[in-house]
Amino acid sequence: MKRIFLLNLICFLGSLGLYAQYAPNTRWPYLLEEFQSGTIYFDGNKKSEAQLNIHLWANTLHYIHSDGRIFESTDKDIIRVEIGDKAYLFAGRQLMELIGESNGNVLLKLSKADFDSMQEGTGAYGASLNSSAKMDLTSLDLGGMDKPELAKMQAEKNDGREIPMLTQYYFIVEGRIVEASKKQVAGLLGEERAQSWKSFQKEHKIKWKKEDSLLKVLEFLTQK
Repeated sequence: MKRIFLLNLICFLGSLGLYAQYAPNTRWPYLLEEFQSGTIYFDGNKKSEAQLNIHLWANTLHYIHSDGRIFESTDKDIIRVEIGDKAYLFAGRQLMELIGESNGNVLLKLSKADFDSMQEGTGAYGASLNSSAKMDLTSLDLGGMDKPELAKMQAEKNDGREIPMLTQYYFIVEGRIVEASKKQVAGLLGEERAQSWKSFQKEHKIKWKKEDSLLKVLEFLTQK
């Protein structure tokens, strides 16, 4: 019986390792565990294929050059990015995952690094040191900056501090981007829709952190 228990325990612990969730760190500050095959779609029906990933410093698009170095792509003329089975759009110059779309309006998910919480100490009068507009990159020692070599980054991949993550949702409605919150969405609607918006929330019991709820809001926002 004891032997069976130990075997079961070993299998259980092994399964934990097998399904361990990826977490980015300061030496590998990327949204994805590996660079993946992807396609960049540009204005004018142009596209380019490359090995892509999303760097968590400002959620920028990185690709592997033929010389083995990692470069950052600007958002200029990019209308859509596909990596694996997911699609991304630039909004506010940050790359966000496309969750849903309806009549040209979209729901986006921003997976964002919480670098603020990683800064130690406080400033004057108890204010965070990160209250300044510019964060000290030196203290974070982030990898993936200034055209690094992929091989070197992969060798140091597990040596960094884990980066805590935040999730935020946004709507783009008729070209206007707003955070997916009760207050922000209400600001998109005129007084003539205020009552229908109130009834809609009561009927659907909207949960602002749940994607299925936010997709219902997206549908409501596209109605005339």
